[in-house]
Parts: sequence; C-alpha cells; structure tokens
Amino acid sequence: MQLEQTGKQRRLKWWQLALLSIVVTALGGLSGRRSKKSERALYNEELKQAPWAPPAWVFGPAWTVNNFFVLQALKKLVQETGSHRKKLLTLQVFIWIIFFSFNYIYFKRKSTGLAFLWTMVDTMLAASSFTIALRQNKQLAWRYLPLLGWTGYASSLAGYQALENSKN
Repeated sequence: MQLEQTGKQRRLKWWQLALLSIVVTALGGLSGRRSKKSERALYNEELKQAPWAPPAWVFGPAWTVNNFFVLQALKKLVQETGSHRKKLLTLQVFIWIIFFSFNYIYFKRKSTGLAFLWTMVDTMLAASSFTIALRQNKQLAWRYLPLLGWTGYASSLAGYQALENSKN
C-alpha cells in the first residue's frame, strides 16, 4: 500500500481504509468456518427470525461499513493524546474481539443466547466509545455511530432469536 506522507506521520488514504475494511470483514466471516450455503440455511431455515430481520446478505455490507468507521476511529485515536485515548483503545480491542468471534458463536456453535450476549456487549462497547469520544472529540465520536446504530438494531434481532429459538 502506498502511504501519503505528512511530516513524520503516515496516513492511510480513504480507499486504502475501505480495502482494509473489506479484508477485515472477510476475515471476520472466516471465524465461523461455514460455507455460504450452510450459513444461509441456518439463517433462513433453521432459526426463527424476527419479522424485521433483513436478508442475510445485508450483514456483510453493513459490517464492511461499520468496520470502515471503526478503523477510521482507530486511525484517529493513534494520533490523539489524553486519558480518553487509552479507554477508547481498550474498548476497540473488545469491539474487535466480539467482531472476530461472533461468527464462531452464531454459525459454528449455533448459540442464539451467546449471540444475543455478544451483540448486547458490542452495543454497550459502541455506546461507551461514542460517549467517551463525544466528551473529547466530536469528529471521533461520530465514527462510532454506525456501529452503535447497527448493533442496537442487531440486538433486537438477536434478542428475538434467543427467545424464539430457545423454545426448541
């Protein structure tokens, strides 16, 4: 990747960050190690879905967008100073742990209860990140909004699934 030089700092260009987001999203998808066909079967046929659930194919693009903004936040955090930086970096570590382990929990383990817990924790991490960043740097804070919005929505889907599929 060609990097743009600004003084001593190297900055990723927007398109490089977009490519990195696609790669990160694809790597996250590998954590479940299931074929696309079996993922679709689990999502569309085996588990009861919320009436407001989107088609399964929406999740990949949604997470690519979320990852783009979370990576933008990380890029900005690397340049920040202050006590909020360490807190936000710690929260980012947990956001990425949740992201990279979710497909394993949902597709491999088929655990709707753990998927709900993972999604709720991700929502809380996004909300905490947004709140902490908002106090220090509004431009940084806005980068957490797509994740907060998506995980809030996804929590409602995961909650429905956990309740409806625990009856089996």
